[in-house]
Amino acid sequence: MFLSTRPPDDVFIVGEQEMSVIYIFAATVLGIIGFFGFTLNLLVLLTVVKNSTVLWTPNNVILINMVAGDFLVAALGTPVTMISAIAGTWYWNHKVCLWYAWFMTTMGFASIGNLTVMAIERFLLVKCPMKILSIRQAYILAFLVWIYALSLSLPPFFNWGKYGLEAGNISCSVSWEVHDPETHNDTYIGFLFVFGFFLPVIIIISSYYGIIRRLKNVSKRIGQNNRRERKITMMVYLMILAFLIAWLPYAILALAVQYFYVQTSHIVTVLPALLAKSSICYNPIIYATLNVQFCHTWKNFFSSYTNSRVINNTGMTTMNNIEMKSRKSLINRTER
Repeated sequence: MFLSTRPPDDVFIVGEQEMSVIYIFAATVLGIIGFFGFTLNLLVLLTVVKNSTVLWTPNNVILINMVAGDFLVAALGTPVTMISAIAGTWYWNHKVCLWYAWFMTTMGFASIGNLTVMAIERFLLVKCPMKILSIRQAYILAFLVWIYALSLSLPPFFNWGKYGLEAGNISCSVSWEVHDPETHNDTYIGFLFVFGFFLPVIIIISSYYGIIRRLKNVSKRIGQNNRRERKITMMVYLMILAFLIAWLPYAILALAVQYFYVQTSHIVTVLPALLAKSSICYNPIIYATLNVQFCHTWKNFFSSYTNSRVINNTGMTTMNNIEMKSRKSLINRTER
């Protein structure tokens, strides 16, 4: 009598049910991310186009650079993954997988690059307020961000590193779990970690720490702790926290899988990827709504819209009153 090594059928049923729930969850979250990412980033872009004379400034060029990239992810990248999640497996062919992985990797590192440059910009603005960034310098910085992103995402096409399906089988990215001596995937992932995550984190935290320290020194010198300093400090903490929530779990998982041979479940693999993709939603909220120029523009727009409605309503009321008086006058004349 031989013992079968095949798991019982109920194990497969439970596994299929679990995967089905994960895919439904991923499709729902991706739909929400795609909708809000598309809407919010489009709102920022339309605001800039409509108010370009006010908002197209050197300090906003990098912000628009990031928003444009996030909008492309919402419009082109997120639907591809969402369809695969609905299908329960990668819906497209291998070539699309490679190009999708490259596109999303490029956009992800471009977003990190833009956030890093924005942190440096804000630090220099506080430290040297008299030195204003020119529009030409802003364009150069925006261009360098894309060069930085491409330098991190193109090596797999030159046999250094590898793109492929992620563990959830609904998305493609860098093959974090592959140990291939021919493509030297381990050194490529180390390269990505150092220049694509570790270095930006150091620069971002150092820049915002420098801003807080500078503001505290100014407050001590003038002998007061004002509301503006507390607001900026909270804004800085929010920016750092949002960045770490989006990218830290994904970076930790990639390192654990590649260098420590950690085996993870599908849900553990999918969640960090969803967190990283969700950054396209709250990036425009944090970096645009905390921008004074955008706030003034939206405030003026909504106040003018409200005033126009009040004026229209007042005008309609006045016309109605005049019409009622005319009718009464006509009735009186008729009675006479």
